[in-house]
Amino acid sequence: MKFEIGRAASPQTVILPVFVESLPRLPNISDAFGSLSVLPHMAARHAVTWFYGQRGEPDYVLVGLGEVDKFQASFLREAAGNAGRSLIKEKRSTVEVSFEALQLAEFSGRNQADLVSAWVEGSLLGTYSFDKYKEKRSESADITVHFIDEPCENGKGAIQQGRVRAESTMWVRDLTNEPPNYLRPRTMADRTVERFTGTKALVFVHEGEELERLGFVGLAAVGKGSAYPPVFLELRYCTDETLPLIALIGKGVTFDTGGISLKRDNDISDMRMDMAGGAAVLGALDILVRSEAAANVAVLVPLAENSPSDRSMLPGEVIRYANGLTVQVGNTDSEGRLILADALIHAHRIGAEIAVDLATLTYSVVGALGTKIAGVLGDDELVGRLKKAGEPYGEKMWQMPLVDEYESYMDSDYADVCNISRGEGAGTITAALFLRKFVHPSLRWVHIDMNGPKDSSSVKGEQVIGATGFGARMLAGFIMES
Repeated sequence: MKFEIGRAASPQTVILPVFVESLPRLPNISDAFGSLSVLPHMAARHAVTWFYGQRGEPDYVLVGLGEVDKFQASFLREAAGNAGRSLIKEKRSTVEVSFEALQLAEFSGRNQADLVSAWVEGSLLGTYSFDKYKEKRSESADITVHFIDEPCENGKGAIQQGRVRAESTMWVRDLTNEPPNYLRPRTMADRTVERFTGTKALVFVHEGEELERLGFVGLAAVGKGSAYPPVFLELRYCTDETLPLIALIGKGVTFDTGGISLKRDNDISDMRMDMAGGAAVLGALDILVRSEAAANVAVLVPLAENSPSDRSMLPGEVIRYANGLTVQVGNTDSEGRLILADALIHAHRIGAEIAVDLATLTYSVVGALGTKIAGVLGDDELVGRLKKAGEPYGEKMWQMPLVDEYESYMDSDYADVCNISRGEGAGTITAALFLRKFVHPSLRWVHIDMNGPKDSSSVKGEQVIGATGFGARMLAGFIMES
């Protein structure tokens, strides 16, 4: 899909994003299709309504945004995704988009550049498909979109900004959607090296004996049962040393069988997405690098495959971490927290002042918040900033409490702590409390459990079936605004 500023020579289709309040004042529709009624439901959120032109006249498409007072920035991205899929279905190739109808509703919430950037982003994400392993591929989006309103300042820059955010998020989706036989720990490391070669980001791949030397004992324990060895990815991107170092940490379990504590679900194929947090922090860095943002960031991704074998970590093992704490492995299927612990210790070791970890950590968070909202715990001020950074992209989070009394649920008979809770419920909270034990007192920390919104089961707005890329844009926005 291509994007241009200025009118098309002969547009096939004109798209008008509209609010309910816009409808009574749409002269173009009224003049061209006077015999047809424009009804309120045509402006409802997610509505797409075609008015087909006659005698060579262009078609008009109304794309609904709902009511002005309920509008959120993510709604425009949703509308663009809905419109993009409709254009492909109708086989259109030359399109004009006008935001004129938004002003008819006295909308003043965004400048023209923001509108253009959001539309580009939503269009690309809404027409994304992961079909590389299919003989019959999805129809390609061979469409040129022209933005025809008064030229906005730096229109080309707005297009590029939207494209960068979308393409980085699509890279996250690609990684997360990959079948497990095509994305082992080392494979994901290789793809990361390839992605950042020639950029200002430095990539370090720690593996083999180096894991032991650096004290990554949790990662080594989780990954030792697989024929595909674990890897610890460390990336550094510093364009402004005066900024505090922020560590973005992502869980990177490329497939989770549960290990010896084998999962018992009938279909665990979505466990290929247990590295969605790792992919998201890499995607956030991709946005920062491609945007040439001022930042001082370290991205830490422990990568392992959790598999049962005669070499696997056993329930009851005790692991001694680099900070001196010992952990009893009560269940090998609670492996994510074991590898994140290594990364949290390392974040302090390299001088980070802030750490944000993103992980598909518990099923409990889905039971509590469903599939559209992530759970977030930790430093209140940082949580507020992260929630605000996610709002434009519809990346929603709900803060959950760190209840100190629940720490006793993880008491162990023969180690400092157990990796599973003996209490009733509060699985998301106790998992975060476990992680907190590895956070140095000087480190400001937030934990995001994004197991719910990691993927989508339906096609709507920006989302298609499969990985969503949740977190990449939010984290990049958080860094840029820090």
